[in-house]
Amino acid sequence: MIERLTRRRWPWLLLALLVRVAFALKLGDRQCQIDELGYRATALQLAATGLLGSAGHATTGPPVPAAFFAACFQLGPRLLWPRLAQAFVGVWVAFAIGGMTEELSGSRLAGRLALIVAAVYPFFIYYGGMVLSETLDLALLIPGLWWLCSSLGAGTGAGAGRAAAAGLMLSLAGLCRSEGVFIAAGIWAAATIACAAGRWRARAWLFALACWLLPLLLWCARNRAQLGAFTLDTHAGITLLHGSEFLELNQVDTSLAQEAIERSPFYARARHLPAAQLNRALLRQAGRFMLDHPGLTLRQWAYKLLQFWRFYPRLDKVYARSPYNRPAAGYPRWSLVAISLLFEPWLILGGLWGLWRLRRRWTALFPLYLWVLGTTAIHVVSVSQMRYRLPIMPALILGAAAALAARLERRPS
Repeated sequence: MIERLTRRRWPWLLLALLVRVAFALKLGDRQCQIDELGYRATALQLAATGLLGSAGHATTGPPVPAAFFAACFQLGPRLLWPRLAQAFVGVWVAFAIGGMTEELSGSRLAGRLALIVAAVYPFFIYYGGMVLSETLDLALLIPGLWWLCSSLGAGTGAGAGRAAAAGLMLSLAGLCRSEGVFIAAGIWAAATIACAAGRWRARAWLFALACWLLPLLLWCARNRAQLGAFTLDTHAGITLLHGSEFLELNQVDTSLAQEAIERSPFYARARHLPAAQLNRALLRQAGRFMLDHPGLTLRQWAYKLLQFWRFYPRLDKVYARSPYNRPAAGYPRWSLVAISLLFEPWLILGGLWGLWRLRRRWTALFPLYLWVLGTTAIHVVSVSQMRYRLPIMPALILGAAAALAARLERRPS
């Protein structure tokens, strides 16, 4: 039966497309996540004026989602258009997870199992329907990690082309969600050590690093020209405050924490500064709070670690009903919990176990391990919820599929 289910890829890819298109059509033009407001406004301004920003001003907002959504809005300002476009992106995500798993695990069965899981994984479907950066980030991140691990596995025989493509994909993923840049920097540091130790071809390392750096430097140069600051974005400070000094309010509602920040004396002193200077001021404030309250900070980190790895959405979270904030997308809370419990426990536990089983290939797969650790660490320090686990789910799906395939392949036929 398993052989029949995994024989061909196209039925599962077609299913992936159909369920994503159906979900996009169900959502239509209704806004579900409040963060969609910002992405929509930025993309509409870019489509209309060519200026990336909002309210007539330039901003540092992520350029890749803005450009993608702006292209979709050429058909009109309906949210349905980017939702439908992301349905096709979601099919690529499922295909890429299957291909990555097959090559990096060395098992065709594992690759097909991973593709099947990715095709029906509910949170890939859900966030593929939202006008947010998550799906585009996955579409770039997965080939970036896949091709980098593949190049590292080739050792001194690695070609420059695949390494360069990996660097470019990871760079563009960082221009979807900037926290990925810091995690990737750690991966490149480890890759540099591998190169210096003679485990990776120097030419491949050079091309990969150059293709990763160039788009990031160009974006920083654009921000310097238009905003006066050589920086990737200006949101780290406010995010860190939400995850430290104002964490308790943030856990009730992000808007409550934001209102409290804007009423605070330190914000009143800094609010008129340019965006980059304001960001640095908020970073200093968050840093001072954590240093002044080490015990509380450690307790907050432990709490956020649990929130990051939880199996189902919070039941105590109350969402204010409004036309702009309907994250349940019309589904009852119990159904979201049931769907989560159907997938998350075995994917997380099985994925971690499967990655542990693959540890003998660590010289090629260390980017996956560092990505899981780095993503966890960033959200333990800043803000944390299940949504932010999405970038590591491809690695967990790979591990779970590899572990399951190994068990099935040991069975007598």
